[in-house]
Amino acid sequence: MLAVDRRKKITELVIENKSVIVPELAKLFDVTTETIRGDLEKLEKQGILVRTYGGALLAEGSDSDMSVSDRDVINFEGKQRIGIAASKLIKDGETVFLDASTSALHIARNIKDKKSVTVITNSEKIIAELSGCENLRVVSTGGLLYTKNMSYVGRIVEKTIRENYFANKVFFSCRGATLSRGLTESKEEEAEIKKAMLDSSESVFFLCDHTKIGKIGVPVISDFSRLDTLITDRKMADEWREMLEENDINLIEAL
Repeated sequence: MLAVDRRKKITELVIENKSVIVPELAKLFDVTTETIRGDLEKLEKQGILVRTYGGALLAEGSDSDMSVSDRDVINFEGKQRIGIAASKLIKDGETVFLDASTSALHIARNIKDKKSVTVITNSEKIIAELSGCENLRVVSTGGLLYTKNMSYVGRIVEKTIRENYFANKVFFSCRGATLSRGLTESKEEEAEIKKAMLDSSESVFFLCDHTKIGKIGVPVISDFSRLDTLITDRKMADEWREMLEENDINLIEAL
C-alpha cells in the first residue's frame, strides 16, 4: 500500500473511531511503528488529528474542514453502498437535485446508464463526473466556487434554485444528525442551499452514512419531519427506528 493510501485509511479510521493506537495501526498495515508515527505527524500538520502518547485523537471539527477529495475516502465503502441504493430510486425521465456531498457524488457515479434524467447540482465534482453522459441533462446552479468543497455557494445559488427549478427528488447529506437537533451543517452557505433544494422537491432523501450519527453542526437544515426516506449503511439503533416510524420516514439500510 502506498503511503498516501495508508494515510487516507488512517484518516478514515480516526474520524470513525475518534482515536487510533500506534501498535494496532502498525499491525493492520504491516509496517513499523516508526512509519505509523511518521504518518500521524503528517496528519497532525494537516489538522486532522492530535497526537497523544501511543496514538492520536481526532482534532475537533477536522472532518468539516477537509477537502472534498479527502472526505471522499472516509467510509468510502459505506457511501458506495448508499450511492448504489439511492441510484436505484431514480427513474428514467426524472429531475433530481444532488447536493455537493460525497454521498451524492456516489449517486452520480451510479446513474450514468439512466435515460433522460436531469441532474441539478451545485457540485463541480458531480458536474465533471457526469460531463460525458449524453443521455443525461446536467444543470449547474452556478455561483461562487468554494474550492475546498468544490461546490457553488452564495445567495445567487439559493435564489436560482427557488425561482427556477423544481425536482421530483432531492438527495442530500450534511454534517451530522442527532435526535435532539435534527439535521445540521457546518457552514451557513451550504445549509441554505440544501434548504432551497428541499423546498423545491417533491420527495426528500437523506443520505446518512453512519459517521454522521451523533455529530452536530451550527446551522440547522431541517428536522426529521421533512424527510421521506433515510438511506444508511448500517443497522439503525432502536431509538432511531422509533423516530423514523413516528415521522413516517422510510428506512433503507444498504448493508
